[in-house]
Amino acid sequence: MKKPINESMASKNFASSCRRMALVLLCPLAIAGCDAPSALKPFVFDMTRLNQDGSVNDGKDYVKQPWTCVLDNQSGLIWEVKKSEPGLHNINNTYSWYDPNQDSNGGFAGKANGGTCTGSNCDTESYIHAVNAEKLCGLTDWYLPSRFELNTIVDTSVALPGPTLPKAFFPESLAGKYWTDTTFKTRRAGAWAWRFDQGSDYVVEKSDTLNVRLARPAPKKPGEQAKQPSTK
Repeated sequence: MKKPINESMASKNFASSCRRMALVLLCPLAIAGCDAPSALKPFVFDMTRLNQDGSVNDGKDYVKQPWTCVLDNQSGLIWEVKKSEPGLHNINNTYSWYDPNQDSNGGFAGKANGGTCTGSNCDTESYIHAVNAEKLCGLTDWYLPSRFELNTIVDTSVALPGPTLPKAFFPESLAGKYWTDTTFKTRRAGAWAWRFDQGSDYVVEKSDTLNVRLARPAPKKPGEQAKQPSTK
């Protein structure tokens, strides 16, 4: 994982390198890129902490007043926050990947009830139903996020062993490996997952057991269709 860098120093080094390349005529594109790139700026998370009833939590003391979800003000997604105490949202719960719907499972349903958990059967489909029945943060439209969506909460400034999450909003001690809804195209029995110990994605068999963190759809614009699970 990349650690945070000093932007002014990085800009000077980059510009100096570009000048040297220009002198030796290595590449016109390198010359054009001599301005300090915006990609070097560390990502800043903008999130709002939410209580179980959907009200805003001031975030001053997680121990005394823990929040249940966070709203990402940039993506519009609301995310589940995992808990250390036993129960449905325990951070140690694991689930097999399972979706019996042929329109959204990428051609392979996975394995039912293959994990180790409390509060529901231990597969992704059962967990989604249990969380929606509970009305987590007052909402009933939670789902398994896509490969792209889960990437939006990865904090790339955090090194091994993680967790590579913005700790100010996800005060969790274990990194975990989290399922996405995205089936691997060239092997339908596999799905994409994210490792939050090193902030990278990988493919794993749907019968394996990983953690689950649900998201709630971003607000839809007028005329926009509901989210369809990705199969990429």
